[in-house]
Amino acid sequence: MSETSARLSLPYLAASQAQKHVTHNEALRLLDLWVQLVLEGFDADTPPVAPEDGQIWATGAAPTGDWAGQPHSLAIRDSESWQFTPLVAGCRALSRVSNTLLLWAGNSWQPLPPHTDNLEGLGIKTSFDATNRLSLAATASLFSHAPEGGGHQLKLNKALTEDTASLLFQTGWSGRAEMGTTGDDAFAIKVSADGTNWQTGLRFDPTNGQAQAPNGLSVTGSITGSAVQDTPSDTTAERLMTVGAFGLGLHDQSAALPPEDSLDDLQIQGFWRYGSATIGAPSSAGMMLHFTRIPSSSFGGMLQMAISHLGDVYFRARAADGWNSWSRIWQNRNTTVDANGFLKEASPILRLSDTGIEAPADPLEATFGKPDVGHYQLHNVPPLAGVGWQIEVPQDANGNRLVFVQTRYDATLRCLDIHTSAVRWEGAWVAGAAKNIPAARWIDLRFSNDPTAKSEKGDPD
Repeated sequence: MSETSARLSLPYLAASQAQKHVTHNEALRLLDLWVQLVLEGFDADTPPVAPEDGQIWATGAAPTGDWAGQPHSLAIRDSESWQFTPLVAGCRALSRVSNTLLLWAGNSWQPLPPHTDNLEGLGIKTSFDATNRLSLAATASLFSHAPEGGGHQLKLNKALTEDTASLLFQTGWSGRAEMGTTGDDAFAIKVSADGTNWQTGLRFDPTNGQAQAPNGLSVTGSITGSAVQDTPSDTTAERLMTVGAFGLGLHDQSAALPPEDSLDDLQIQGFWRYGSATIGAPSSAGMMLHFTRIPSSSFGGMLQMAISHLGDVYFRARAADGWNSWSRIWQNRNTTVDANGFLKEASPILRLSDTGIEAPADPLEATFGKPDVGHYQLHNVPPLAGVGWQIEVPQDANGNRLVFVQTRYDATLRCLDIHTSAVRWEGAWVAGAAKNIPAARWIDLRFSNDPTAKSEKGDPD
């Protein structure tokens, strides 16, 4: 049987031992050393100058002086001498200086891990405070799944709806961005330039999940997917309209209108541009069309208005049995008031007076000349109109013509000669002596829109 205990080497009393008190006292001395061990210093290599009985130091790896040859031992001051006991792995000692509990791990002293439940706070490489109970000073932090695998969830819980549960991003301890539920239960992303004034970029309604951008939304890329129209004629509700779907964007005149380039079958509201081959068009001239319909109607309650590149305006409506005929709107571009106050259809028109010309509708690059009494020449003009009226002669209050008019057109020179004379009756109205157009009156001359039209001589009027 061993004479000392296995762990602390406490001496045992032998059965026939004399002076048993010596052995017993040595065991008590060792117990006094190990029980509730308090050290004056750790890893000490130099003995103190004036130690007191009962004080204990833990020596380091290379102690000197009275401690020489006693590395990693407990040096006990007892009866003005030093007693030594080797350190035992697992022993714990309280530092009298720092009031902390350390553990001898066999080769170094280590602080004991604290209890982790109900801590007042935790600071890692920094200090915690009353607000920031958990504080970390590091270049990065990692939250990973458990060793056996699975996911990882970070929970931020608040007591009441009006409280805050969020992640706050700072620059120089001043807030710049925040995401979470702040003051309500709607998830929001906010930003700030100064840490004081905050702007909400995105907010998600907790009742329906819809995203809101209170300060607007700027998109530099393309928006695609089922929330965008598939084609310019896609009428699916609540989809984003693409450029061209509203009609004005279809600047390609060859693009077919839905369906099959036909105005008669068009049912999609908007502005459309089409060319001369479009079915149901009021004119062969390329036009812009505005189409409106009553939403509750199928083929009734529709209106189409077309404007040609010549400025002519047409409109028509549709009843249940089909489209009405196109109606042309008369306006100051295609009409004029003649010398007698009547409204006349206009193409290019000139008002010829005794002293010059005036263009009330489409302008002409005409020049005026008067070689003789009752003789006028208009240069650089097309021939008179081949369809509809040509000449309107001024009349008096009783409807009598004030002058007799004769014309001749030279297509080569693009020159129209006009002769005016007094009116004589010889079973019919005939030309009399040459006469100027009366003062403050004029003759209306309507010219052809067709540059290929030819006219040698107009009928006398």
